[in-house]
Amino acid sequence: MQMKAQGNAPVALRWSRLKNRYEVHRSCLGAVVSLLEKVGCNHHVVERAEMHRGMLDGKDLVITVGGDGTVLNAASFVGNDIPVLGINSDPTKPEELGVNKVEDERRSRGALCALSANNINDLLPLALTGQLSPRTRTRIQCVVKSTHTETKLAPALNDILIAHPNPAQISRFRMTLYHNPRFYENSNTIFKPDPPDMQKLFSFNAWCSGMWICTATGSTAAMSAAGGDVMELSSKSLQYMVREHLVEQGQEHLKAAAHGIVGRDQIIKVRWNSQHGCVFVDGSHMEHSLQLGDEVAVDGHAPTLEIFEVPHDIDVL
Repeated sequence: MQMKAQGNAPVALRWSRLKNRYEVHRSCLGAVVSLLEKVGCNHHVVERAEMHRGMLDGKDLVITVGGDGTVLNAASFVGNDIPVLGINSDPTKPEELGVNKVEDERRSRGALCALSANNINDLLPLALTGQLSPRTRTRIQCVVKSTHTETKLAPALNDILIAHPNPAQISRFRMTLYHNPRFYENSNTIFKPDPPDMQKLFSFNAWCSGMWICTATGSTAAMSAAGGDVMELSSKSLQYMVREHLVEQGQEHLKAAAHGIVGRDQIIKVRWNSQHGCVFVDGSHMEHSLQLGDEVAVDGHAPTLEIFEVPHDIDVL
């Protein structure tokens, strides 16, 4: 809207459609606030860009109004002590279901949203009074070790992508999968020298367009679109897939190793071999740059997330 007011909006922008989506979202947000005030629930409205961990002190619940991206962004600030309730502010309307168009006009999918703008009056009070309960979801822990620093990234609910920041560039790295059920006992760093009983399951060099690593929650998103397997939501394992893996003649056995499951007692380590790289956490909004020689460790031992799920016996449209 600011671009429109400044006269900088693209010529091809369908302004009326964008304005309608904005107004629908604001209407949903207003309805949520009105309902919270009606039931006497203390609350604080925060814009997505203003969110930080300090705002969560003393809070019992985080409600997101938007789509899946809003849920993922809010979840990155939350530990396992505060549940998250997603509300899809612009869901597909019932009359739009089954309508086939050449153009892709889909609204927000809201796969991570338990409620929608169409049912908040009926279902939000149930969540606020404990009649709907959150479920525990596994998240990804990712730590990046550079020459002088070791950085633990925000936990990922859906997935991470390790790739060159330029999609046309080849991503080069060495991936190793380790197994050691006692690896995390009394360990203050996952990059200390490998214990004698740590078993290297396999290791290979990859020339590709990057690697997806997802949770069970994220297995229905980019991983599924890339040809991966949909996992049970209760699974604590992770899934990885090397994208567009360039396998030379005589190295065909590496194709099978390029896609698999990472168990709770396993850890992936990546040695980045390109000049530049990036770890994207739950989309493009959170990223961490990589340089030649950086190491990335990935496992499923991040703090879990308590998130409300779509009630199976209730229509959320």
